Amino acid sequence: MKTFIYLLSILAFSLSLSAAETAPKKKSPAKPKAPAVEEAKPSAKVEAVAKTLTPSQRTKLLDLLNEGDDKALMTIPNVGETRAAAIKKARPFADVTNVMKVEGIGEATFAEMVAHAKAGFPQPEKTEAKEEPTTEKKKAPAKAKTTPKKKDTK
Repeated sequence: MKTFIYLLSILAFSLSLSAAETAPKKKSPAKPKAPAVEEAKPSAKVEAVAKTLTPSQRTKLLDLLNEGDDKALMTIPNVGETRAAAIKKARPFADVTNVMKVEGIGEATFAEMVAHAKAGFPQPEKTEAKEEPTTEKKKAPAKAKTTPKKKDTK
């Protein structure tokens, strides 16, 4: 009888193990996901620089950042083709300080943008074509060969 109970308990134990292996695993309680990339707040220095803009300057700069083509964006100091493309890719901007999220634009570049806006968005001066010096070198006047004068001995 003991043997029968022993075999029966082994059989029950093995069945419970095999059932546990085939049972769908329960998912662990869902961990709260980290919020999507949080909007990084601009530094106090950037905020202070941005506050120096008048509302109309701020609006014009924001319009330029959101709607300007490459040529218009490249009128901003320190913005070339690469940064203009990065700005266009990061659009739309809700505020002028959001341009700080664009790779390659730091506090110094942002300060230059604000200064450009405060100056009334001046167009860059076109450099006039300078006359290049001719490649021909002016020849130095040939030195006349002088022969020593002979003294007349008469």
